[in-house]
Amino acid sequence: MNGAPASICFSPTSNPPREDTRMARLIRSFFQSVGLIQRGKVEEKLDTELSRVITALEEHPDDIASGSVTLTVTVKKMADRYEVVPKVDTKLPKEKPFNGAAFWVVDGALSVEHPSQADMFGPRDSFPVRQSETA
Repeated sequence: MNGAPASICFSPTSNPPREDTRMARLIRSFFQSVGLIQRGKVEEKLDTELSRVITALEEHPDDIASGSVTLTVTVKKMADRYEVVPKVDTKLPKEKPFNGAAFWVVDGALSVEHPSQADMFGPRDSFPVRQSETA
């Protein structure tokens, strides 16, 4: 050989590599391989989605809430090569539902007053008028 010696990668659980793989760049780290997919875009997507979950949890009104970021990696054998296909799924915490309101039907319309109870103050508006609207 002329120049630097070839680097040889050995797996701790296997025999030395075949002669034809001694010059290949071997990747044994899961996270390194994910970082290489689409030139780091998968890793960027995971970072972005994790930030979204954290922000949603910080803004959530309840003391206890949860969200998740899931990375699914599908590996397909295609003759002499393998295709690694990532999929990122995000579940944000569920929003707190609105509280319900009681209504009664009077003459085919909704009312906040029970039809058999007389209101001693007279009929009320559905929406209270704010000070700024009357001025």
